[in-house]
Amino acid sequence: MDEQKRPRAWVYARIPGDYDGTMNSYKVCSMQALHDGCDIVGGSIDERGGWLLRPGYRDMLRQIKAGKVDRVYICRMRQISGKERHLYSFFKRLMQHGVQVTATEYSLRDRVNMFRLARRVERYATRKGLRLPW
Repeated sequence: MDEQKRPRAWVYARIPGDYDGTMNSYKVCSMQALHDGCDIVGGSIDERGGWLLRPGYRDMLRQIKAGKVDRVYICRMRQISGKERHLYSFFKRLMQHGVQVTATEYSLRDRVNMFRLARRVERYATRKGLRLPW
């Protein structure tokens, strides 16, 4: 009998300068991943800004590239970056590896559609024949 494989989740949190807020965000994301039936295979916490200077963010990307993650849980997209070009790069990487992302603070599908970024991501997914990451 084939057992359905549980999704492997990575939990990521970053709120620069706010240790309690960062830890609470991480806990909320972890609880949501467990509620969604995921196995949490890893997680990372960054307490500082800087796009690629964050070791936890880089570790998450390595795990995605290695094919060890099916879903990423974050509280809100600003924890990844406030810059559209960085978010676009993040979404492209997720789609290339078939990884879904869940933002626990709001509906990512509804929120991302308010931005030009959503159209860019959708065009990329259509062009490459990939599934949207949300």
